[in-house]
Amino acid sequence: MEQMKCPGQDTRFWKPDDIFMAECPKCGAEIEFFKDDARRRCAWCGHMFYNPKIELGCAEWCQYAEKCVPDLVRAKKAAQNFKELLSEMVQSHLTGDPAAWDRTARGVKYAQDLLKAEGGDPKVVMATVLLHRVAPDRAREFLAELETEPEIIEAVLELLAGRGAERDLNRQLYKDVLALLEEKGGPPPQFATRTAQRLAAAAGSEK
Repeated sequence: MEQMKCPGQDTRFWKPDDIFMAECPKCGAEIEFFKDDARRRCAWCGHMFYNPKIELGCAEWCQYAEKCVPDLVRAKKAAQNFKELLSEMVQSHLTGDPAAWDRTARGVKYAQDLLKAEGGDPKVVMATVLLHRVAPDRAREFLAELETEPEIIEAVLELLAGRGAERDLNRQLYKDVLALLEEKGGPPPQFATRTAQRLAAAAGSEK
């Protein structure tokens, strides 16, 4: 008798876009991803990067998820734990500036919405948003203290310094978060994603 597979992981039930090509943020090469891949290494430059469209599906709630897709579950838990620990460090660092932490916390909510809708590396984008009001040297110290992967540290610091390719999705999401945080009254912000446009419209309608 054929052993049954979880429908969520059985490729016979997948849609055409559940296997897709993603651009390596380091060299621009096209790398194939399956929807449940946590991350892959670029075959051209060796850079390891997270699935920009990571889809947990039933792994979000299934009691057998840790046995079915252990790498995916571990990556999800690690990213969540990283965000929580870094949030605590940044909040403590900004204790004397409540307005800066309020801005950062709002930025985190925007980043979550953007990542969910647009993809991107959650660890890079979330860390950059959390650290955008922290001096670069201190930001590096925080990331090193959390034993962050060297390539993630460099990617975060590059975004904080305003460097990187314009078409890099992580950079676009970070810039969209900053644009969403801008005070009203200035020139209309330019957004890279439709999700940011929708969030800005929703925020405007609430006022």
